[in-house]
Amino acid sequence: MIPFISLPAKIIRLLESNVSPAEIAGGVCLGMFIGFTPFNGPMMIVLIGLFLILKFNRLSTLITLPIFKLFYVLGISSFTNTLGEYALINAEYLTYFWRFITSLPVIAYFGLNNTLVAGGLLLSAILSIPVFFVSKKLAFEIKSRYGEKIKNIKFFKWVKSLPIVSHLLKAINKLKSMG
Repeated sequence: MIPFISLPAKIIRLLESNVSPAEIAGGVCLGMFIGFTPFNGPMMIVLIGLFLILKFNRLSTLITLPIFKLFYVLGISSFTNTLGEYALINAEYLTYFWRFITSLPVIAYFGLNNTLVAGGLLLSAILSIPVFFVSKKLAFEIKSRYGEKIKNIKFFKWVKSLPIVSHLLKAINKLKSMG
């Protein structure tokens, strides 16, 4: 689907869905974890697995993931590298912790000894609490204040009336009712 048409359709679907603000906020936090870690590596497979298994709002994850990845590319990556370098190399009091973690049979393959991965996970863990509460409040405010107003905008009605969008929304609703 054309990107400028699919984003409004996703926002309409998010506003029309019966999803709690906590699920939306959880999806935003998961998008932050995925966005602040490198795409190449086994940790991304774990995060994608969490994306598929956990009950978060996947749509909010998919909407916010490009935003967090853009921040990562524009400079957060150097900060996560510095943070990971501090946690893995310079923090003497964490030496035994990292030695234990990286010696575990399965965890050793997740790439936690990479400074970008460790720094991205640490930064995401530190920011997850404020991001969760801010995005939960924001989701509640947007749904309560602007939900009906956005649904009644002519552009959104037009996008929703497009055959491909209406078929996709019907198919998604049918899949939701089945599962």
